Amino acid sequence: MAIVNDIIAAHSGGEPVEAGQLVTVNVDKVYVQDGNSPTIAKIFGDNGCNSVFDKDAVGIFFDHSVITPNIAIANRLKEAHAFATQLGVQVFPQGAGISHVVALENGWFGPGEIVMGSDSHTCTGGAVQSLALGMGASDIAAAMMTGEAWLKVPDTVWLNIKGRPLSVTKAKDVVLHVLATLGQEDFLYRSVEWMGPWVSELSLDSAATVASLGVELGAKCVFLPDGAGRPDGMRQIKPDAGGRILEVDITDLPPMIAKPHSPSNVVSIDEMYHTEIDYVFVGSCTNSRLEDIADVAHFLTGRKVSDRVHCLVTPGSKAVYLEAVEKGYISALTEAGAVVTPPGCGSCLGTQGSIPADGDRVLSTMNRNFLGRMGNPKAEIYLSSPLVAAHAAVHGRIPSVEDLL
Repeated sequence: MAIVNDIIAAHSGGEPVEAGQLVTVNVDKVYVQDGNSPTIAKIFGDNGCNSVFDKDAVGIFFDHSVITPNIAIANRLKEAHAFATQLGVQVFPQGAGISHVVALENGWFGPGEIVMGSDSHTCTGGAVQSLALGMGASDIAAAMMTGEAWLKVPDTVWLNIKGRPLSVTKAKDVVLHVLATLGQEDFLYRSVEWMGPWVSELSLDSAATVASLGVELGAKCVFLPDGAGRPDGMRQIKPDAGGRILEVDITDLPPMIAKPHSPSNVVSIDEMYHTEIDYVFVGSCTNSRLEDIADVAHFLTGRKVSDRVHCLVTPGSKAVYLEAVEKGYISALTEAGAVVTPPGCGSCLGTQGSIPADGDRVLSTMNRNFLGRMGNPKAEIYLSSPLVAAHAAVHGRIPSVEDLL
């Protein structure tokens, strides 16, 4: 049975379920981010509710606005804190980190569990085979109140990754290549089970990168196979008899670049060689873990960020930040000329600095490069892995495969 069917069945009475079926499930955990907490609080107020189904299973993360840029957002955060206090739920304060990164670190995602979050990249939990669902405010509020949610069981496709890429090609590059090769149509509102030797060998950090980009594929949820650093209880990924299998060959795949203004507008890095870059951002729930910070710090050690490049690095969590300090990564980044910020979503969403200037070309490790995503529709945002971003920060341009090798 497909993993998503198995999880939903276990949370809805135990009877087998089929794709397309509408079911009510019990949820294990629910979390909210500060940006939509006031909307959810209003739903609670409008329905005369002031409690949740389980205080230990509900959390509010303050990650989208860590350093408040204006009075309106400061007041919104104050409202969110008051709401959390009223409910008595767990609070992850400003500086704790990005909700999805911290949730993975702290065991909020467990194999076989259903976790709902009020942010689309909740799908990150698929790295450890949690049915992790980004949902809208109404669904999140209902789940917080009742511990239940209704779902349409998604169909499942198995994505078989064949071969291995170049040594300088990262997990982010492979997902961008899948988007470029297959598009979104085959994944829309489907559960995607990744498989193949390359996927099975991914570190947990890299697996989280792949899982976080599930929503960019258009998927309802994603599941990655067991591997190093994973919790107990993860299932072997094996297609159902007659199941739909998609194949993508990544043999000798080079790093990829997503051009403005879509994550699916993807080309090989060599097609973008020498494109000048004004601003490099390393961060977001997709590429802000220790492995990502290490890639950038190792390259920047003994080098300098170009005088005409603004290089911003935002660790995904306090734990990542502290370990990066211990390993000397933060010193290396700072000495090279990068600006390191407190953990959080940072520049990814564009509601706080650093916002790019008109005409800036930004090379970012985040997940989306929609027009205006970082707060300025007159800037161009390109997406890459942290390794490629580090090279661009030093040289002021997108490198070639040869440069990376």
